Amino acid sequence: MSEPLLQVHGGRKYFPVGGGSFGGRRWVRAVDGVDLEVGEGETVALVGESGCGKSTLGRVVLRLIEADEGEIHFGGEDVRQAGRAELRRLRRRMQIIFQDPYASLNPRMSVGEAVGEGLVIHKLVSREERPSRVAELLEVVGLRPEYAQRYPHEFSGGQRQRIGIARALALEPRLIVADEPVSSLDVSIQAQILNLMLELQQRFGIAYLFISHDLRVVRHLADRVYVMYLGRIVETAPAEQVYSAPQHPYTEALLSAVPFPDPAHRKERIVLEGDVPSPISPPPGCPFHPRCPKAVEVCAQEAPALRSVAPDHASACHLAPF
Repeated sequence: MSEPLLQVHGGRKYFPVGGGSFGGRRWVRAVDGVDLEVGEGETVALVGESGCGKSTLGRVVLRLIEADEGEIHFGGEDVRQAGRAELRRLRRRMQIIFQDPYASLNPRMSVGEAVGEGLVIHKLVSREERPSRVAELLEVVGLRPEYAQRYPHEFSGGQRQRIGIARALALEPRLIVADEPVSSLDVSIQAQILNLMLELQQRFGIAYLFISHDLRVVRHLADRVYVMYLGRIVETAPAEQVYSAPQHPYTEALLSAVPFPDPAHRKERIVLEGDVPSPISPPPGCPFHPRCPKAVEVCAQEAPALRSVAPDHASACHLAPF
């Protein structure tokens, strides 16, 4: 088996809160010892509730945020040890699509300037060649070449996200981190953007780290799924195994919330009690046990390790497999 395109081992990112003379500084454990891999041309979904650390992990991978601990390798190169010139070269191959299509584009830059900026910075084309390359990129994502002369406020949310995708494609990346790229769009537009991403993957062989809180969205997109809770990975498996035989109670609860179009096969909704614990002071033992309908005594005493429970299937649950 070839080496994965992206490897994260023991990734940690804590953010300080508080401080001063009373109580001292405390830490938000946003990413707490995460292992993750993405293969060439693969789509890996990272799912979980808002605030679980998904987006932080995506930014840590790209070194938009510096990790506190752990190893990050991309294409066999050590991302955390890369100097300024090396990191600039690596970032050409690692791009991001942001969640908010309205905030991710500079309102003072035309579409052509936004999409073509990276081409000039990385010296892939001359300024004279930039307009024709931008026109090609806009056509690839389903927009008219003449849109290059317009400004972001003239476009809908779906069109803006297509512009964001064109900007990410401009540098011919091998990996795109897609951070909730359709969560702010209407359902019909979501389907169009997801289909576009699949088409681009088939055409250019791009790998995706697709971050989402919605298991419905990633079902037909992902090859593998990582489920994240309170900064930790609690389950990972090929997508079909996650949907057909989840091995963590948190994953079961997320799946039960997915709308199902056939009333005859509707699943019983699992309603989790209580709120998500604070990442500043997570509970002892399994971080999910205060909300878990299956919790037993050991769950409150000992944190379960992420372990293999079936071929290519790992779970951080004392009771798995079940």
